[in-house]
Amino acid sequence: MNIRNRAFTLIELLVVIAIIALLASIAMPAYRGVQERAHGVQDANNLKQIGIGFVAYLGDNSDTIFTTASTSGSNWANQLGPSSSANYVSDWHTFQSPFDKRVYSSVAPYNISYGMNANILALSSTANTVTSFLHPSALLLVGPAETGYSPSGGSSTLNYQGTTSSPTSVAPGSVNGYLNSYTLLNVLFQDAHVATMKASDFNTPGYNPTTGSGGGSMFWNPGAQ
Repeated sequence: MNIRNRAFTLIELLVVIAIIALLASIAMPAYRGVQERAHGVQDANNLKQIGIGFVAYLGDNSDTIFTTASTSGSNWANQLGPSSSANYVSDWHTFQSPFDKRVYSSVAPYNISYGMNANILALSSTANTVTSFLHPSALLLVGPAETGYSPSGGSSTLNYQGTTSSPTSVAPGSVNGYLNSYTLLNVLFQDAHVATMKASDFNTPGYNPTTGSGGGSMFWNPGAQ
């Protein structure tokens, strides 16, 4: 008995293509969600490693943190990274978030995706001992230095501009989220723990992790009651 090979008709081919496109449209959001979670874990790990670097630095310097008035703190990453004599954070990759899509630079200036709390950097050289900070578990130390993205603008690219040759600090009002539909972000606190928080809270000048908004901000101000 002869078996005749049968080719796909054009309609059948179009149906197959449509099914593949439908399956891809279903799978892509799940894939993006998995990728975002993986990037979030790596981002949090970067901040944790930076926190360990801070702890080691403070241990070597009598709990005195660098500021713009003391040791060129605006380029704080240089005090911790491979450029420092103590090499507290050994890899410049640690300072670039996985959400930062700039090509990694293997030579200086290196990309920096994070910023140090501008209020800590602004301290005088006589007020930069961390033992004087009243609420280290509520005080922001380092957060994402990302600006220029509007979720309603249709852009999918987060804008990071920090490098080791330019100041990288953070202040409320200009940082966007990068997790959970751009509503959440990771931060490093003064006591070296890392947490995920709402971007809207991060951008509130009076935000207080213990009481919410209003009054003195333990989150932004090292001397807040």
